[in-house]
Amino acid sequence: MPSTISELDSWQGAFVAALDRPRPGRLAMKVYRNTTMKGAIDALADNYPTVAMIVGHSAFMALARGFVARHPPESPVLARYGAGFDRWLQRHPISTDLLYLADVARIDRLHTESHLAADADCLDAASLAALSADQWSRCRMRLHPATRFDWFTLPAADIWIAHRHPDLAEVAPEWQPQGILLTRPAGGVEPVVIGAGLHRILLALKGGHSVGAAALQAAERFPDTCITQAFQTLITSGAVAALVPE
Repeated sequence: MPSTISELDSWQGAFVAALDRPRPGRLAMKVYRNTTMKGAIDALADNYPTVAMIVGHSAFMALARGFVARHPPESPVLARYGAGFDRWLQRHPISTDLLYLADVARIDRLHTESHLAADADCLDAASLAALSADQWSRCRMRLHPATRFDWFTLPAADIWIAHRHPDLAEVAPEWQPQGILLTRPAGGVEPVVIGAGLHRILLALKGGHSVGAAALQAAERFPDTCITQAFQTLITSGAVAALVPE
């Protein structure tokens, strides 16, 4: 066994290389490689359950084997495995028939990231009562570590929610662009379908803009947005951790 850090690095590198370049008769290495492959496939199924629901078990296993063969785990923490699976699916022929599948995979990934993110308190709406309109406009919002969001040209958010949260789903989602906001206000990850205005506000806040600047950007680009309701959704959903005064 290696006795120093440098020797350990060399040993690990040789071990991985052996997995990638098996030799005849090395049965133990083949068994380990197969076990590693199975573990990665199982992890991918755990991390992308909505994709598996949509395509079915057999089809997902075939997809997973193809992805794992090209993108083996780089970390023993398989709870985080599968980054890039959505982009890989987008290039796969299956997305020709299931145009929304890569977007659904993206939401699965965001869900995993939100679930594994650091803990933090959510902003208490009552703390806003003492702020003047000017103070509110000038402050910045620090998003909660578990907050994730994205925008899609297809109703991927409705499709994802229909499979993961049927009680919240639309019976027949409209075939139009929409966004999703994922938060973790009370231990579990919760989804909210959002419009273009709120998505613009989130982008601005994440970029360090003030509340007023974020509101102005949304109002100018998407004049139908109800700015008050958008910020109310942000706060009540648990997407915000704290206000940062100017």
